[in-house]
Amino acid sequence: MAKKKKFFKSPALAHANRSKEDRIRETLTQVVNGTSRLLNRPEDLYESIYKILDDIESLNNPKDQLELLAWTLRTDFLAFKADDEEEKEYWDGLFYDAGTFFVELATQYTDKDYVADLIHDLAVRHVGGEGRSVVFLSLNEVMPDERGRQLLNELLAEEDEFADENREDVLDAICDMADSVNDCTNYAKASLLKDPDKSNTTLIDIANAYLTSGDLALAKQWLNDVKNPGNEDEEAYLDIQAAIADREGRKMDCMKIARELYEKFPKVMNLGRLCSLLPEYDANLLMEEHEKFRCGETADLEFMQLLAAMKRYKQLSGYVTRFEQDLAAMNPDELNELADAIEKDGEKELAGHIRDWIVEEPEEAVPFDDKD
Repeated sequence: MAKKKKFFKSPALAHANRSKEDRIRETLTQVVNGTSRLLNRPEDLYESIYKILDDIESLNNPKDQLELLAWTLRTDFLAFKADDEEEKEYWDGLFYDAGTFFVELATQYTDKDYVADLIHDLAVRHVGGEGRSVVFLSLNEVMPDERGRQLLNELLAEEDEFADENREDVLDAICDMADSVNDCTNYAKASLLKDPDKSNTTLIDIANAYLTSGDLALAKQWLNDVKNPGNEDEEAYLDIQAAIADREGRKMDCMKIARELYEKFPKVMNLGRLCSLLPEYDANLLMEEHEKFRCGETADLEFMQLLAAMKRYKQLSGYVTRFEQDLAAMNPDELNELADAIEKDGEKELAGHIRDWIVEEPEEAVPFDDKD
């Protein structure tokens, strides 16, 4: 009788014969489960996950891509293990890319129940990572609002099962998703589960959710429960009051509240609202006073954007001339966007002046006499 041929099992060969999807899945599950040896080598781990995103992009099956991106997002706890803020920013950027990639694919993928299952899994294991938040805030893009609300109902029905260590993060995820699909009822439920004492901040947030959805009656009802808002709540409180008055056509009330809001909190966005309600002469005077007394000694991009939106190009031109050197340290993408908008409005010379000072990779200024 012929002897049986012996076969030797080779772990290396078995690994080599597995698909790219299996290898990616194994690497990510080991990281999630805490068994990966790369956890002791942060730089190698970062490079590994960076490469995994490229590998996922090269796959042909969108179902596999979505699953593996979900596994990638489950490793976002790594950002909180960073040694410093700069390293954390790198990790956050990596997971932000993974989140936007997931949203892009999920938007096109037709099996919305499968997408909902993946998002459900990400939500109940949420630890506050950037990438997952991108997914939650984009729920209205990846599935119909009705299916999104169904997912929220499912999550809230499981509320008793949320783990204590990440319960607040899960509720944050539900609030983000509810905000995305304008589900004010579930937004309120999740908010009150986070804060059963109904702090002013929570009441204002719920009122704002109803205001955004267009339900002025309920927005006012929740806002009426706010008592003696302090410094940390008063700005948001006044902002919603002004918005409600504006929606209801109460122009004088809106102007009165907007003036109080700007005087107490002289920010650019509050300036813009007040100027939109004032006669032209008064708006001009206020804009000039703001630049002179409240803008500070460095260029303010938000103020420049407001000047452009109000088509106050003469004032903007003088402002750019005054602070032109500061532009070199500003975000080049935002400055280019501003210059493009100004140029489309026929202000080519001003747009060119701004572009002359744009530095694509701004660096911190170093004094010439700094020998070290």
